[in-house]
Amino acid sequence: MSNDASRSTSSVSSWVPRHRDQQWRTPRAHGAARDFHRTLEGYEPTRIVDLPSLAKELGVGGVIAKDESSRLGLPSFKALGASWAVHRVVEGSDETLSLVTATDGNHGRAVAHFARMFGHRAEIYVPAGVREWAMVAIEDEGAQLIQLDKTYEVAVQRAAVAAAEQGRVLVQDAGWPGYTKIPQDIIDGYDTLFTEIDEQVADADLVIVPTGVGSLLHA
Repeated sequence: MSNDASRSTSSVSSWVPRHRDQQWRTPRAHGAARDFHRTLEGYEPTRIVDLPSLAKELGVGGVIAKDESSRLGLPSFKALGASWAVHRVVEGSDETLSLVTATDGNHGRAVAHFARMFGHRAEIYVPAGVREWAMVAIEDEGAQLIQLDKTYEVAVQRAAVAAAEQGRVLVQDAGWPGYTKIPQDIIDGYDTLFTEIDEQVADADLVIVPTGVGSLLHA
């Protein structure tokens, strides 16, 4: 190991908060989200895929991945969080609701999909740079698409303002002070994914979680 690498490793090791309780574990999920997901047409646990070539390349004993390329009829794990959050929003409502969100693709499509499934409307704000096919997929779910020549952060702001001013419901996968319940419902929806992993994988030395705005990592 080079001197630079040794210094880097030493710095990381000294930063790790050794005082924290190493025996602490995340509380078990209460299971309500998965019970709900099991009622949806097409629900089944997504598969675990063995990646021996990658394991060989990395020089490790084994690498597996959770394949979320098909989840409840959509090409993303986002279907889990969006479906649970939309269900919680519309549950018990006798009127047709308008749901609003901002997205760069999969979250907005999922909100639109489940809004339509449960008999409600969706308005989806998309920032600059979203692929044409992703916007078409959202519109194919029956949603009203609002395309902005702005950043994702601005799209989120616009969606939040539209929801507040027009009496709609914001179903956003990011939270801020005063807006936490629905983001938490989205996070709770991902419990299903991790419960499946617990049942499919006996043990693992390292779990790698991709993250964008952070909801999956939070879950």
